Amino acid sequence: MRRSRLLQGWTVALVALVGGCAQTGAAGGAPVGGASDDSGEYLCQGTPVPAAVLTDGATADQLGEEAAAALDGASVPDIEPEQWRVLTDSSTQVYLIRELPEPRDLDGEHRTHELLGIEWVDETEEGGEGWQLWQNGDCALRYDLGGLGDAIVALDPDNPPDPASSQVQLLVTETACAGGKAADGRVTLEHLAQLDDRVELVIGVEAPPGDAQTCQSNPPTPFTVELDDPLGERTLLDIAVYPERELAAVAEAS
Repeated sequence: MRRSRLLQGWTVALVALVGGCAQTGAAGGAPVGGASDDSGEYLCQGTPVPAAVLTDGATADQLGEEAAAALDGASVPDIEPEQWRVLTDSSTQVYLIRELPEPRDLDGEHRTHELLGIEWVDETEEGGEGWQLWQNGDCALRYDLGGLGDAIVALDPDNPPDPASSQVQLLVTETACAGGKAADGRVTLEHLAQLDDRVELVIGVEAPPGDAQTCQSNPPTPFTVELDDPLGERTLLDIAVYPERELAAVAEAS
């Protein structure tokens, strides 16, 4: 179906979580094999990204003739097609993704990929129907946790991990609009895998009650993870994102 109007203010959203071979919790829609499993699916700005596409998907220089014309559409930036993987290739939509040459850190989010969406519209910026840039921006690839919102997870610099302790003190920052309030009582440990050399975590946030929330920055919320045994020398990993990330103190988190 063709778009009838231009999108005002292209969406640059960060979307949801999940991951792994859980020992605690069940991550809806997560691949059983964890973050490295190429059978999974991620989200970038709300757009589904099959894991297999990131490594084996067709590149934009292989687009069909009709879809290739989208690269010359209104407001579409010049790209090197061979660097972009194809998510959607049709007569009305072309969506591409690439890994950034260097990750971009913004507000504690470590963004590793860029999405480019081009759609056929009835009226372009240049007038008349044709291809038009619809969505463009970078993102952190995340599994979809369904009803839970995504969060930036970091170590609490005032309470660093103690190898002799079975408690891990975290700071969890909700990325969705929440009126600038902490997520007390709404943080959920969706996945916890306690392995010999690592501890894997997936943490989500329940939506705040009430009507639409204002969108000022949210403060980090303290959250404690209880392990069965002392942490020891094990690595703490956030596997809600792809690629999985070792947790860092909030001052160093990116």
